[in-house]
Amino acid sequence: MDNNLIVIIPALLVSGILLGIVIGIFLHKKSSSIKRGAVAIKASTISGRGAFATENIKDGAIIERCPALEVTNRDIGGELVNYVFYGNSETARLVVMGYGMLFNHSSTPNVAYYREDTELGPEMILYALRNIRKGEELFYNYGDDWWTTR
Repeated sequence: MDNNLIVIIPALLVSGILLGIVIGIFLHKKSSSIKRGAVAIKASTISGRGAFATENIKDGAIIERCPALEVTNRDIGGELVNYVFYGNSETARLVVMGYGMLFNHSSTPNVAYYREDTELGPEMILYALRNIRKGEELFYNYGDDWWTTR
């Protein structure tokens, strides 16, 4: 009987591990989007990545509060210049954390933003300009200054 247990226990252990691996492979689902709150980042219909509503969002609702780091325009270069916001002065720029950098432009936006200074530093507050349906891409207007510099 003891000899049988020496064979049976390791066999059960190995079969359990193998069964777990097989189940894990079948249940593992690769996602083409990254989700947090009411926003998911995935391939845009306009350009590159975009932000999309993962649920219905009501007019005026805050979509995201994005912490921001204020730097000078000398600190920004290369491709990053396309992803920063204007700061409090002509040479100040805001590097916005969270998903705020990934909203694409539209001349008829469904999202707007404002800057709020908090104890921890500036934040960009993104909010809905109208009711937004689940699945819609989220856009704000980059403004004339942004386009004239490119």
